[in-house]
Amino acid sequence: MRNIKLTIQYDGTAYRGWQYQPGKKTIEETLNKAISKAVGHDITLYGAGRTDGGVHAMGQVANFKTNTTIDLGNLPRVINYYTPDDLAVIKAEQVSDDFHSRFSAKGKWYRYTIFEGRVMNPLYRNTMALVHHKLDIEKMQAAIEPLIGEHDFKAFMGNRAAVHTTIRRLDAIEVSRKGPIITMDFKGKSFLKHMIRIISGTAIDIGRGKIHENSLVTAMESGKRSKAGLTAPAHGLCLMEIYY
Repeated sequence: MRNIKLTIQYDGTAYRGWQYQPGKKTIEETLNKAISKAVGHDITLYGAGRTDGGVHAMGQVANFKTNTTIDLGNLPRVINYYTPDDLAVIKAEQVSDDFHSRFSAKGKWYRYTIFEGRVMNPLYRNTMALVHHKLDIEKMQAAIEPLIGEHDFKAFMGNRAAVHTTIRRLDAIEVSRKGPIITMDFKGKSFLKHMIRIISGTAIDIGRGKIHENSLVTAMESGKRSKAGLTAPAHGLCLMEIYY
């Protein structure tokens, strides 16, 4: 059996997220069916990041095992024959038998993208969150930096999430601007459900002067979801890369 690692890109707009849900359109199910057709047998697919509905990916990773002899240079093309236009495998490579896309990962890089202005280019509508207010990115960066390191991020977790621990480590957060486009880059080992979107939503409110710049720290120290800001829209978030 060969263990095959795939690098995947997708526009998450039409999907209910990565993880399989009965009766729902998901990335996992769509890709699983396409791969099974490409290799000629049913497979079990393991994804690195369980992106939420509407979230995109530039560098999602998944792996599966197969005894097919298909050339790996040709495999992405064959899989993509069976996928819709908003989902594509861009690379296939053989890895060690013990490689697991999720558990072998050393870290993940997510990017939240904002368009600042009254009117947004329609081409950006599915990949950037529109904010009408002028944002102070220096204030946002200063407010978000204390979150770097290992902390209890319970205040930034979706209400219905169930996890063993809410302790997570953020290795880096960077806010930057290029004209009206503002990006927030998050790097860390793993993230709680909605964690990046809640932090981003709170940072946006800080940047527009709606709430105090200590609000992120106050929320984190309280451990209460009610102390943090709104959850930023899913379509502004993209999984950029998985590190191994």
